Amino acid sequence: MGRDKALVEVDGIAMVRRVAGSLAAAGCSPVIAVGGDEAALGAVGMTVVADRFPGEGPLGGILSALDATGGPTLVVATDMPWLDLTTVGLLLAHAGRGDLDAVIARSDRLEPLCAVWWPSSSAALDARFVAGERAVHRAIHGLRVMEVAVTKSAVANVNRPDDVGREHTVEGAETAGSVPRMSIQEVSVDELATALQPGQSGARLIDVRELDEYVAGHVPGAVHVALGSVPDHIDAFHGPDELATYVICRSGARSMRAAEFLAEHGVVAMNVAGGTLAWIDSGHPVVTGDQPS
Repeated sequence: MGRDKALVEVDGIAMVRRVAGSLAAAGCSPVIAVGGDEAALGAVGMTVVADRFPGEGPLGGILSALDATGGPTLVVATDMPWLDLTTVGLLLAHAGRGDLDAVIARSDRLEPLCAVWWPSSSAALDARFVAGERAVHRAIHGLRVMEVAVTKSAVANVNRPDDVGREHTVEGAETAGSVPRMSIQEVSVDELATALQPGQSGARLIDVRELDEYVAGHVPGAVHVALGSVPDHIDAFHGPDELATYVICRSGARSMRAAEFLAEHGVVAMNVAGGTLAWIDSGHPVVTGDQPS
């Protein structure tokens, strides 16, 4: 890639933050990065733990993650920027089991860098690492592994600069065992503007971008709740009133993830198609600062 892959931006946000956002929105806590440039990763909001085996590949990263957490741990490669809540949920659905060493995603191939690992796998993985093994798909031989079918698009890797710019189409959940994406109502920025006008029935607007994006310019009245903190602030998306809830981000991708997560928790929220970019392009006003108005 010619630079730190974790920091390459897709849809305006570093890949590591996109992956971390999906994990946090699905309820994973804590979400940490193993290894890498601690200062640069910290600047995009990541907590970093040391890689026990820097430069030795992903198997060492898995072992380092297990050491850092001490329990069932979902490990995902930082170059899977289109990881969605459905895929994370399929893996986490088995995290409470005690009869497995790993639950691994499978698209058209096994995806061991999108998997839940139990501490029970550590001894065997560590022994194979010490013996010189570096390929994760070979190191799992003999472990109690369950495979979970997922859509190929959700675990697609960004391996070349050209991959970042390619239009990403979310596939249907045609793979056996996968779960269809939740149906989320979308509205245009003009429909949102109408809903926000005085005299209308009222609307609640939540901006799920990072704080620096929000401060730089947001829709007047939008309340800030970063995507990664949505699970801790579900109450911000509903209340005793009957206000309609809208979710917005930069271009509509992160807000869709938030709306899907909310739907899974019984909260109805509409996604603003095109996001803040479309709002600005349509000539609607923005305000700056860390307050809604």
